[in-house]
Parts: sequence; structure tokens; C-alpha cells
Amino acid sequence: QTGCKPDTFAPQVAADTPEDEAAQKELSDLAHALHNTAPGAYERLSAFAAKNTTNVWGARAALALGYEDYSKSRSAQALGWLLKAQNDTILREYALYWTAQAQRALGRNADAFKDLQTLQHDYPNTTMREQLLEAFAPTAVQLGHAQEAIDALNAYSGTTSKSTLLLERARAYQAAHQLARAAKDFQTIFYKFPLTDEAKPAGSALSQLMHALGKEYPYPGVEMQEQRAQAFYDAHKWKEARAEFEKLLTMLKDQANPTRQRALLRVAECRVQLKGSPSLIASVDTPDLDVDAERLYALSQAYRTAKKESEMFSALNTLAQKYPVSKWNEDGLMAAGNYHWVELERDKAVIAYQRVLDTFPNGRHAYNCEWRIAWVAYLNRQPDAGDRLTTFLVKYPVSANAVDALYWLGRNAERGGNPAHARTYYKKAVERFPQTYFGNAASSRFAKLGPGEENPAEFLEKIPPPPALRPFDESIPVAAADRWARAQALRTIAFDASAEQELKNAYFATSSPRFLLEAAQAAFEQGHFGAGMAYARIIIPNADARKFSEVPVVAWKALFPLPYEAVLRREAARNDFDPMFAAGLIRQESTFQADAVSHKNAIGLMQVLPKTGKLLSRQLKVRFAKNKLFEPEYNIEIGMRYIANLVRETGAPEYAAAAYNAGEDRIAAWKAERNYEEIPELVESIPFTETREYVQIVLRNAELYRMIYGQPSAAAQVATGHAR
Repeated sequence: QTGCKPDTFAPQVAADTPEDEAAQKELSDLAHALHNTAPGAYERLSAFAAKNTTNVWGARAALALGYEDYSKSRSAQALGWLLKAQNDTILREYALYWTAQAQRALGRNADAFKDLQTLQHDYPNTTMREQLLEAFAPTAVQLGHAQEAIDALNAYSGTTSKSTLLLERARAYQAAHQLARAAKDFQTIFYKFPLTDEAKPAGSALSQLMHALGKEYPYPGVEMQEQRAQAFYDAHKWKEARAEFEKLLTMLKDQANPTRQRALLRVAECRVQLKGSPSLIASVDTPDLDVDAERLYALSQAYRTAKKESEMFSALNTLAQKYPVSKWNEDGLMAAGNYHWVELERDKAVIAYQRVLDTFPNGRHAYNCEWRIAWVAYLNRQPDAGDRLTTFLVKYPVSANAVDALYWLGRNAERGGNPAHARTYYKKAVERFPQTYFGNAASSRFAKLGPGEENPAEFLEKIPPPPALRPFDESIPVAAADRWARAQALRTIAFDASAEQELKNAYFATSSPRFLLEAAQAAFEQGHFGAGMAYARIIIPNADARKFSEVPVVAWKALFPLPYEAVLRREAARNDFDPMFAAGLIRQESTFQADAVSHKNAIGLMQVLPKTGKLLSRQLKVRFAKNKLFEPEYNIEIGMRYIANLVRETGAPEYAAAAYNAGEDRIAAWKAERNYEEIPELVESIPFTETREYVQIVLRNAELYRMIYGQPSAAAQVATGHAR
């Protein structure tokens, strides 16, 4: 996966002598070969361990070998290695933990318990606290020390929010004959965490405890049942949600109870989601005003899904008349505007958005309404377009659309024959939002205008700069020096998941960015590119506002990794296409996760639909199989041909990206809406928020990939419009 591992500031673990340095490198090479299942790696690392029995390198080799044996169910063999690994003072806690696990696998629970007790006592701040408790609690229970398990779990503040630990505590309470407390924990799992794997055994245990406790059983209240039902509802598990809300109804005898009224509505909503008629929602008769307002809003959206426009607007009008200041009317008015927006009825949408602002001037939809009204004013070339854009920018100076406003103010100034103002707006967009689609567009317009007079606008000075970044190369804080040393030692033997946890904890203790930069590297080593990029986003806040020179290249590479680089470049060359555009698309589609599957069944790195893959495989004359789309090389081969075809067919990378996300028919309809003067006008006008943002992000990603990893060939630049 060439290019997926960003450079790092992290030094290797200190090696005092050239001999130590050579041993460390050999250990790292052998341990990584073992991790990657290279033939003969186990034997070579075993020989290395035998040669280094008296030093730390041999102990670390033993830890890697012990873990390998344990993971292959060779626990007796693992135990021999892991006992030797305990000689390493830096990684002793890991050796103790895996020794205990091997002992447990061999049925030697008493020995395992001693090791786990030692681990708890000697390393109270271990990053393995939860794994330790998950091993310690059942071992203690098996040995008749249930109260010790309870005490250990109670001493950890995270127990009540972790279903796995709650399950262990509930079982410990059971073993200690504290059945009422056990029931409480099982209930917390069953009702608060119903979507977890632990919910099913918790439910079974509750049935037994109900019988055992009899009148002493603490029956769950309405609130717990409602919580369970709502969890299924929020997860769109409509069948389960309906059943749980129906159970809730049996617990609520008071017909006027608002909770009962809302439960009736939820049952109706679930039935509609399960292919029932919207009339099921319409027939809910409730005296509760807030529930009735929500019912009307839900009814309108059910009609919208059923493509019944007149019924939808009838429900929304009734909602507005009966409950004008309800939050549901606020959502309803916005929904009406959005309906017109998606239908490309811009003027009707503006009327609806203005109603939102008139009724809820400081509401949660005000921002979107104000932006869309200003944008339509620009599209229609209204005389007040500049004023509306300026007002928006003054009110929302660092919002997601601030750079858009700057760009369109510049274009408006150009159209009005005022290049000095235009230069000022473009310059501000480039300075403040350089890593954005419209920041790049502003840079192009600024260059086309050429040097000349500028006319600074005072209100632009009110746009604050992004917060300063903390230095990436600062010294390791003393408070986290031990975690840093452990992380580096763990990475040497390819224990990257453990190293990642050490580095995260070091960051939380110090806020030093180099820890998360290294954690990103550890995540990439495991193929977890989404997690690595998430770490980079934390240490590079407001990345779209950073000049390229402001952030070290190693940090940019953490934010924009490039796995599968060789395959991307090869397939791009075959299609005369820009590999960096494809990389930018993959980053947005799947965050480089080869096993990604969308809710629409798009598969793999480039999120290829099976029907698309089948069609393109014929063009490429390669065998098609749905499961092959999970293979990175095959997926890139298919996806690269598809996006290259789209760019050629649609005529611009923006159009191609929109088609890739929303379909070719939709981009054709959007292009036909009006005679747009420039491509960015259409991009701004894309009615689907997801697609509009997607296009801008993919184009932005591509530009940053070019800056980080180098420009494509001239032919490929022309193919993606980059040379324009």
C-alpha cells in the first residue's frame, strides 16, 4: 500500500549502541514479517529470540511470538514465550496480560488470576483497563471471588457506559447472590443498550431473575421501556421499534398521557415505514398539542415519500394554521422550501424560506434559508444580490458558505465592472479559505484578473483568522514520556492497535499533536484509514483555512493518505486520467476502506454498484464477480474506468463527480435548469446538499493530493479539466 503511511516525527526506541540499533531494526523487520504472515517469519523470529535471551530485543521478540501462538490457539507454546517477555520493563504489562489470557485458555484460572491481580496493582493507568476488567471479572467469578470482581468494576468510572463491563458486573452480582443488583445491571443493558450483543443474554438473564426474585424483582418503568423502543426507532429498525412501542402502550393506561400519545404515533410511523399507508398516521387522534403537531409533520413527510404532493402541502398548511409557533411548524416550513428546492422551483423555495425567517427569525434553519435566498438573488441577477451576500457574510463570517459568499461577491463585482472590489474578495477567499473548492476558484479568477488596484472592504476585516496550531515537533511532555516509549516499543513489534491506544491516551493527557500524528500512522498500519484521518482532523482544526505551507507535509499526508498508490497510478495511466482526482474521490467515498458497503449496496474503495461493475467488466473484458469488488485492484480498475468515462461524457470533473454521487440523469436535469454562466454556478445550485458538498470536497481533495504527492501528466490534467 505504497504511500499510505505518512512520514512521522517519531524517533525509534532509543538504541544505545550500533549493536542495539541493528538488533532493533532486525526485530522490527522480523516482527512485521510475522504480522504479515510471510513464509518462515515465525522460525526466523524464534531464532532471533534465542540469540537475544539476555536483552530487551529478545523479550520483545518473545512477546510477538507469544501473541502469535496465542492467536493461533497454541496457548501452551505461547505461555513459554510470554513468561520470557515479562523481562521487558517497558512492555511488562502487555506480557502480563497475554500471559494471563494464555493461562485462562489452558484452564489455569488461579495462575491467570494472580497475573491479572498483579497487572491491576502495578499498572493502574494501563490503556488495557477495560480489556483487563473483561478478563479479570469472569476469572474472579469462576474462582469464587465475585466480590473482588464487583469491587474492580465499581472502581472504574466507565463501567456504567460499557455494555460488556455491565454484563460482567451483572454476572458477578448474580454469583455473589445480589440478585436485585444483578437485575438492575441486566436491565440497563437490555433497555439502554438494546442494539448491543450483550442485550440478548441480558434479556435471558432477566427472565430467570424475574422467576427467582418473585415479588422482589425490580420491574422496569415506563421510561426504560420508552428508551428501548426509541433506540430501535432511531436505528430505523421499524419492526422491533413497533413491537417495543406496543409493549409501552400496555404499560400506559391513562389515555391522555403524552407518552402514550407519542407511542401511538410511533407505532403508526413504524407501520408506515413497513409499507403501510400514510392514513395510519392521519388516523392517530391525540389531544396532546405537541404530539398532534409532530403527527402533522410526520404525515406530511409520509405523503412526500409516497409522492403525494397535494396531500403533503395540505398537511403542512394545517400544521402552520393550528400550531404556528411549534418547532414542528418550523421544520414543516423548511421542508416545504426544501421540496421546492429539490424540484428546482427556486422562486417558490425562496417564498417558503422567507416564511421560515419571518416566523422563526432566529431559528435553527435561519442560516440555510438566508444563504439560499441570497444565492437565488445572485442567480436571478437581482440588484440586491450583492447586499444580500454581504449581509450573509457579516452575519456568518466563518460559516461553511463564507468562502462561497466571497467568491460570488467577487463575480458580482466583476459583472458590475468593479475589478478592484473583485480582487479584494478573491484575495480574502484565497487567504482565509485556501483549501476549499471556492478558494481554488477564487485563486483562478484572481489570476485571470491579473495585478491591479484593490479596494478593501472594512467588513472583511471582521472575518477572524483560524486558531493557531500547536507545533507538531515540540518535545515529548514528561507527563506522557512513558506512554510514548511504550508506543514506540509496541510499534517495533507490529502491535499497532495497542500503540494507537497508548498514543491516544498520551494526547488526551497533554494535547500534544505529535501523539495523534503518530496514532494516525499506527492506524494506517492496521488499514484503518478513516480513524487515522480522524486523528489528523483533531490536530489540524479548520484544515480548509490552512495555507499549505502552514502545516508540515507529514501532517498533510496523515490527513490525505494515499494507499494503493501504485495501483491508482497504473489504472489512471491506462485511462489517461488524473490519479489524484481518483484518490480524492476514494477518500470521500470510502475513506480507503476496501470492505466498505453503502446502504445502497455500493461496494469497496470506489463504491461501485454491482450492476455498474458488471457493465464495465464487459468493456474491460475481465471476469465479473460481485465479491471481487472488495479486492482493491479490481475495484480501482472498474471504478477508474467509470469515473474517466463520466468526465469524458459530461465534459467537466464537477459534472462527473455529481453524476458519480447522484446519477447521470440527475446531473443532466440540473444542467438543463438554466443556462449557467460558469461551472461553479451549477455546483452551488445542486439541490442535494450531500451531492453539492460531495462535488466540492472531491475537487478540493484532488487539488490537495496534487500538492502533496505531485502533479499528474499534462494529458491527465486536460482529461480532468485541471489544466483549464
